[in-house]
Amino acid sequence: MLSSCMVVGPDYKEHSINLPDTWTQSIQKDNTAPFTGAQRWWQKFNDHTLNQLIKISRTSNPNIRIARARISESWHQRSVLATAWYPKSDLFGRDDYGILSYDRDSIKWDFNDSHGQLAQIQMGWDIDLFGKVKRQVEAATAEYQAKIEGWRDATVFINAEVALHYIAHRTLSARIANSQEAVKSYLKIKNMIATLLENGISSKLELHEANGRLMSSQAEIPRLIQQNIVIRNRLAALLGKQPSEMEKLLSKNLKIPTPPKSIASGFPAHILRSRPDIRRAERKIAAQTARIGVATAELYPQLSLSGALSYEYLRQGLSVETLRRNLGLGPSLKWRIFDCCATHKRIKEQKAKLTQAIVNYESTVIKAVTQIENSLTRIHYTSKRLALLKAATAENKKAAELMQTAYQLGEVDLRRLLNAQQDYIRNKDEAIATQGRRAAHSVRLFKSLGGGELPQPANNSRASTTRASR
Repeated sequence: MLSSCMVVGPDYKEHSINLPDTWTQSIQKDNTAPFTGAQRWWQKFNDHTLNQLIKISRTSNPNIRIARARISESWHQRSVLATAWYPKSDLFGRDDYGILSYDRDSIKWDFNDSHGQLAQIQMGWDIDLFGKVKRQVEAATAEYQAKIEGWRDATVFINAEVALHYIAHRTLSARIANSQEAVKSYLKIKNMIATLLENGISSKLELHEANGRLMSSQAEIPRLIQQNIVIRNRLAALLGKQPSEMEKLLSKNLKIPTPPKSIASGFPAHILRSRPDIRRAERKIAAQTARIGVATAELYPQLSLSGALSYEYLRQGLSVETLRRNLGLGPSLKWRIFDCCATHKRIKEQKAKLTQAIVNYESTVIKAVTQIENSLTRIHYTSKRLALLKAATAENKKAAELMQTAYQLGEVDLRRLLNAQQDYIRNKDEAIATQGRRAAHSVRLFKSLGGGELPQPANNSRASTTRASR
């Protein structure tokens, strides 16, 4: 009878969704690689400090630690449900002595006049006749696997956030250095005009104008430093560190990280194996499918075996009134024959939740494809913009140098010199910011690809999970 137990409710079938054969952007040819994902993608930036920060975040970030604890919680929840497959027993004992007796007329104190003892071992075994327990364990196993993907998703997200904040910090540091260079340039121009004024060649108006540009350039530095400190403090929070500890961690590799020339974007279908959020959504469908079976099992009888091994002794005065030693065994059957269609409505409720899980899965896949295509587009056009800005910066630098010579010869006025210097500084600042944006877009592409394959969390229950899923 036990070997022929049936499992009611639908079996899980892998959900399929239509995906494009390739990315719709023709720029995909600029970012082609034979495989998808990015194993240890942050190492592709060849930045030792970034590698160190990622390593720290994966062990110290509060969100990752919480996600890891949720995996353990989910596994133990599944283990509790799995115990329903096995018999259970309880031990009950009692030993009491009489203190008094009473009737309608009086109360009589009679210590130790009576003595009672009871020892009983109760046993029970719920037979999973229609697979309710199996479906519960199946749902719990899928939830456990979804928690693993949740941990992976959190890890990818935190890794990306660390990289983005680190890139922002390095970009702001480079912009601060550029602003300091601008201050030196304007100071040089001011000193030149002051010398010309002493020789009667220039005027006080030009000196005040040059001094104003100098102060405006100096005023930019505190704003950038403030932004950089805020970014550094956010980075400290991601690492689970105090802000005071960050200076030592960020003391090396002061350049903006350079993204790899080729990024492994692969084929659209491969993101199903790469993105933890998609795998988690798929596991949610499996869990919800099993819950339909749990609700369906309520329509069928529930069979259990129960028994008790009892010993009871009762002494009243000098006589023994009861002496029992027995073992009782027997089956029990429970079948709900009327509940005003409540069970059928619960089944429909679980089916509605399954529809929601499927739609959420499809939405997650579409969101993933959109994120990847957006990231590819941003990388492509940001790279083109960066190349043009670098060329423009080189031209503006030459123009500013020639303009300074021309001003000293009296061929141009001060306004043209200051404007040429400002154009050079602005172009260089924008080139630095664009370089940071390109690196950040590369991080977002890695993130949208799922961050590469992440390891299974250490848990000796892994084999048991596989066995239970079978």
